[in-house]
Amino acid sequence: MKRVRQQNGGVYLDRRVNTWYYRRTVNGKRQLTRIGTLEEFPTKAEAERASHAHQSSPAANEAGVTFKAAAYRYMKEKMPGRPTTAGGYRNYLENYCIPKWGESPLSEIRPMEVWLWLKATPRAGKIKAHVKSVMRQVFEFSMLADLFPVQRNPMDLVTVEGASKRTKAKRVLTYDEWERFIARVTSEPQRTAIITCMCLGIRREEVWALKWSDFDFTTNTVMIQRAIVESKVLSVKTDASEAPLPLDESLVRLLLDWRSKSEFNRDEDWVWASPYQAGEMRLHFQSIQKEHILPASVASGLGNIGWHTLRHTDRAWLNASGTPLGIQKDLTRHSSITMTTQYGAGVVPAMREANSKVVKMVIQ
Repeated sequence: MKRVRQQNGGVYLDRRVNTWYYRRTVNGKRQLTRIGTLEEFPTKAEAERASHAHQSSPAANEAGVTFKAAAYRYMKEKMPGRPTTAGGYRNYLENYCIPKWGESPLSEIRPMEVWLWLKATPRAGKIKAHVKSVMRQVFEFSMLADLFPVQRNPMDLVTVEGASKRTKAKRVLTYDEWERFIARVTSEPQRTAIITCMCLGIRREEVWALKWSDFDFTTNTVMIQRAIVESKVLSVKTDASEAPLPLDESLVRLLLDWRSKSEFNRDEDWVWASPYQAGEMRLHFQSIQKEHILPASVASGLGNIGWHTLRHTDRAWLNASGTPLGIQKDLTRHSSITMTTQYGAGVVPAMREANSKVVKMVIQ
């Protein structure tokens, strides 16, 4: 059998058409494969990542498509569109899956070997579950793209112990802790933004994407329509997230008071517009976390808390007040009640009161 000679290829940009190509030499003949346009891949690093789908050798192709080739093609063609989700998937693939399984043909990856590998990996169960899940997605795509025979996904046989176990306890504020904390946040609009987040229980990326046009102060409602992730304005996380929320009169007064003080109070303006950027940009929630939330929480003796603590606390207080679970789901705008029940935790005074009712029935 004639030996196949192959030189390692490289990625280059054809400036004439602003298109990336992967070129290599096989048996003295140059092969050129189009990767995509400069608009699709703004940097060479992104183009190189996409080129991996074209870099499997002829010998590897005879044995079957490698996991690496399938993974990079999946990232190019079927990666989720949301930047945070896509970034997470890419992280799991490039830092866990490809270093371990990249050169293995898909047909040779055995579920038992994957199970043993994940079991021995010194990471939290939730991370290992994400790694297994993204491997499953690669196999699903490979079957869709005719890179792998259509069959039961091998990753369905792999189980991950402790996948749903939290390594960090949920942090929920008591009523007294909230009062101590918010009393130490005095700067505006940071104080009003934190209170708004707590009252509505919305995600931090949704708080900072609010515009005055989202509010209807005639009906006292707000429509959550967008989110800001990595400085990009995106749609909300799920269909259930894009829903109107009621505004209590106390919160309405607080918001209108801030609007009367802000120089950016037109309907099209951001609610938390940055004066340093002439209102074109929003204040950055990570800066608020570092410069206002953390100092106030530490000074109040609460330790380190964050924006998501407010969302957990909101749901816990709804539950403690006796709000029906269905209404809790609508207010938190989760896609399922199962997700709602994973948020928050028991509020000690409410738990004590509920327990006392039972004790009084037991001990008379």
